[in-house]
Amino acid sequence: MNKKYTLLIAGLTFTLALSGCNKNNEEKTVPENKPAVTESVETKSETKKIVDLTGAEVEIPVAENINRVVIIAPPLPATFASVVKDTTKIVGSHPKGFSNANPEILELIIPNWKDINTSFIDGYTSNVEELMNLKPDLILVYGDTQKEGLDKVGVPVVDFFQNDSRNEEWSVKIDELMRDIFEKDESDSLKEEWKKANEIVKEPLEKVGENKKKAIMINSNDGGIIAVRGGNYYGDDWLVKTGLINCASGTDGDGVQVSMEQIYEWNPDVIYDFGGTNADKYLNNQFDGQDWSKINAVKNKQVYNMPRGMFNWGAPNADSPLTLVWMTMNNYEGTIEEDFFKDYMFDYYERQYNIKLNDELYKSILSN
Repeated sequence: MNKKYTLLIAGLTFTLALSGCNKNNEEKTVPENKPAVTESVETKSETKKIVDLTGAEVEIPVAENINRVVIIAPPLPATFASVVKDTTKIVGSHPKGFSNANPEILELIIPNWKDINTSFIDGYTSNVEELMNLKPDLILVYGDTQKEGLDKVGVPVVDFFQNDSRNEEWSVKIDELMRDIFEKDESDSLKEEWKKANEIVKEPLEKVGENKKKAIMINSNDGGIIAVRGGNYYGDDWLVKTGLINCASGTDGDGVQVSMEQIYEWNPDVIYDFGGTNADKYLNNQFDGQDWSKINAVKNKQVYNMPRGMFNWGAPNADSPLTLVWMTMNNYEGTIEEDFFKDYMFDYYERQYNIKLNDELYKSILSN
C-alpha cells in the first residue's frame, strides 16, 4: 500500500470519528431555550378556617398543632373525651365540667382531670392573665358571657353557642364541630348514636299514644323555694321527647319558682330531680314544710334522680342518647327492659369512651 493511499484512509477514519462525537454531543446537549425542570414543593398550611355554631368564621391551628386546649363551656370536656380521646391536651376547664360528672367515670375517661387547671375562672368570667399562663392553642366557649375579655388575647376562640333548646340537635352539633376542629371522621358519631336511640324508643312511645303522663323536672329545692324547669328549655325537651307532658310548660324559664300549692294542682305522675340528689327525700317525704306524700309520682314511686355519667344527663352532652332511652324506660314501665338498657349502655360507653363498664359503675352512674 503506497503512502498516499494510507494517508487517505487515515483521514476518512478521523472524519468519521469526529462526526460520531458531534452526533453524541448533539444528543446529550439540552437546547439553550428549553427551561430547566424543577420539582414543586407544596407548603403545608399551619392553620385552617372553620365556622363555629354562631356562624362566625374562625382561623385555628390544624389539628396536629392543637396541643393545649382550654374549655370554658361545662358540657364540652365530655364531648372532647368522646371525640378526641387524648385528654392530656386539656390544660384548663370550667370546674362544672367535672363537678357535674361522675368522679368514678372521670378517673377512667379523663384520668388527668384533677391536674387540669380550673382556678382561672370565677363564675363564667375568666381571669385573662391566669388563662394565658396556660399557653392555650385554642379556647372553647359557649356564648358571649364566656367570651368576655378573650377577644384580644391572640388565641382562637371557638363558640359552641346555638339558640336551640333541643337536646338532640345541640349535642349533635357540638359533636360535629369538635370533629371538624380535630379532623376526626364520623365513626361512632353522636348523630349515629341518636339514630340508634330514636329507633329503640320509637315503638314504646307509639304505644303510649295520647295516654301521656304528666311530669315535672325540679331544678332545685332547698326546703323552702322550689324551682322547676319551664317550657322551651332543655328540661322541657327531655320530658316531651320521652312521651311526657311538662306540667310547667306554661312557665317561662329554666328554674321558675313555684309554690307547693302549684305542685298539688299539677299533681305530676313522674318527677325528675335535675340536681340528682333528692329523689329519696321526695319518696320519704323528708322536706320540712312540704308534704309530697299527696303527689301521684311519690305514691307510685316514680321519682328519679338524673344520672351523672360524663355529665349530668339532664343537660345535652355526649351521653344524651342514653338519657332518651333511660327516661322512656322509667316513664312507661315494661316498654323497655332494664337488662336491654344495661347492655345498651355498656356497649355505648365502650364505643364512645373506650372503657368497659361493670355492674358497680352502672349503678354508680344511675344512682348519681
